[in-house]
Order: sequence, then C-alpha cells, then structure tokens
Amino acid sequence: MTSALRFTVVLLALLWASAPSEVAAQTAPRSVSAVTVSSPAAGDTFKRGETITVTVNWNRNINNQNTCQSASNPMRLEVQIGSTTRDFRCPLRFGGANYSRNHPFSYVVQAGDLDTDGISIAANALMGGVWWAPAMNTIDTDLGTHAITNSANHKVDASQFPTGGSGVTGLSLNTPVLGGTFERGEAIEVTLTFNTAVDVTGTPQVGLGIGSNTRQASYVSGDGTTELLFRYTVVTADVDSNGLSIAATALGLNSGTIRAEGTTTNALLGLGAHAISDSANHQVNGGTLTAAAVSGVSITSTPAGGDAYYRLGEAIQVTVTFNRAVTVVTTGGIP
Repeated sequence: MTSALRFTVVLLALLWASAPSEVAAQTAPRSVSAVTVSSPAAGDTFKRGETITVTVNWNRNINNQNTCQSASNPMRLEVQIGSTTRDFRCPLRFGGANYSRNHPFSYVVQAGDLDTDGISIAANALMGGVWWAPAMNTIDTDLGTHAITNSANHKVDASQFPTGGSGVTGLSLNTPVLGGTFERGEAIEVTLTFNTAVDVTGTPQVGLGIGSNTRQASYVSGDGTTELLFRYTVVTADVDSNGLSIAATALGLNSGTIRAEGTTTNALLGLGAHAISDSANHQVNGGTLTAAAVSGVSITSTPAGGDAYYRLGEAIQVTVTFNRAVTVVTTGGIP
C-alpha cells in the first residue's frame, strides 16, 4: 500500500513538473513563419489570365473560421501590383475543426495589371476575416520580416498573353443619337477588341448595368476578326441617369464559345481595366422618344448624259437623312 501511494505521488510530481512547458507550448502566440509566391508559367513575369498564389505559413496550426468569402469583411491579402493594390483571396476552407499552417491567397492577372519591378507585400497586408487558434492563443498577423518588396522574380504584365492565348485589349461604345442619352428603341453597341482574331460560336453576351438592372447585349458579328460587336435595344423600363456601366466580368459565353482563331484555346473573358463605371456620356432613358428630325437633304443621282442636265424621263433621286432611325408607313400613301 505504501509503495503504491509513493508511485502515485511521484507520477503527479512528474506531471506537475512538465505542465508549465506544455502549457507554454499550447498558449504560445501564433505568428507568420514564411511567405512564399508561386512562379510564373514562364520566365519571371505573370501574364494575363495567370494565377498568382501567395502562401502565408504559420509557426503553428490556425484556421480562419470560414471567413474567406464573408460578405461584410472577407479575409484577404493586399498585394501591390505596380501602383494598384489588388486583393488576393483565400479558398473556402480552414473553418470549424480544420486547421493548417499554410494559408494560400490567389489572384488572376487582369487587363491593366503592370509591375516591372515585381510585386510587393507590406507587413500589414493581411486584412479582414477572423483568425482563430486552439486554447485562445494570441495571433500575430503582422508579416514582419517576411514582407516582400519588389520581388524581381514575380513581375506582372497583363499586356502579354500566354502562348496562343487571346483576350480583350479594348472596349468602345457607340454614341447616343441625341446628346448623351440613349432613348427608347435605340441600339447600344459594344465593340470588344481582342489581341488576336477569334472564332465565335453561339451568342455570347456583354452585361450592361442600366440603373439597378443588368441587360444583355448579344453578339452580332465579328467572327474570325479581332473585333466583336454586341447590341442591345433600349426598352421603356431602362433608365440610368448616371450612365451605364460594364463590369470587368460582363463578358459571358451564354453557352457559346470565343476562342483564338483556328484553335481550341478559350479566350480570356475578363475586361479588367477596360470595364466602365457610370459613363456620363452614355445615359439611358427608355421613357423618352424624341421625334425624328431631318438632318440633311441631298441629290444622290447623276444625269445620264454626264453633264448637269436631266433629260425627259430620267429619275432624280433625293435622299433625306434623319437624326435617328425612322419607319416609313405607306398605308395611306407613299411619301
């Protein structure tokens, strides 16, 4: 009985002696131990459509409580690409009981991105979300010495495309017939310019932000060329006094395809810097229809004799030009 009691006391003493170090290990602060950046597909420069992944490594397991896609305050890593700060986003994982020491943040290079010195990541670049660790450990999200300044092996140039790739390099809108406002029945035309000729199947679309609605401008022409035309006709309910918008994600395939000519390589659909926000010169008011007015009259035929005189029986052709499209009704007679 005495020996058993002595054994229990010794065991408790050993446990007590080791407890402080174990407790210290469990409550040690979580901190960033490394930051790594993926490599470009070729050379030292990421091109349009390539994915840049930055992985933040921690000294111990941690999770983000599934706040990567939080509507109010999503978790993100701010990365400087040239003069622009881009939000790199994390995947939907590492919540609940799932932990990891490695947390990736990714971004797809879009039109307008350019950094000839290499990307930079500040020490305070981790933003938003909720970081969490077991035993309520403190978490230090500062990157500290792992911050990155002008990484020469990670340049960005969105004017370049992966070999055989195609994407949008320009966007233009037609001008409203009267002033800066499209009226009912007018066509809004969007022309997208690609870096190479493209093949088109089906009816791709470009979404137009008109007021609180998104209207679809449908593909009209351009197959086999570098310019694709999309058209939408204004209806009565369309109103936007700030000017229509076209988001960077507005180009959609609508079950069709857009591919580099003669290949099966899908074109990159992002509009990037070519997106438009509230274009003041392209307002919309479908409730208005200004009466058409004559803007010009000209004689468009030539005398058969080659001189300035029409002879008996010759037709004289007169062309009347209006400031907008008109419909000629001949029910009661011919104008």
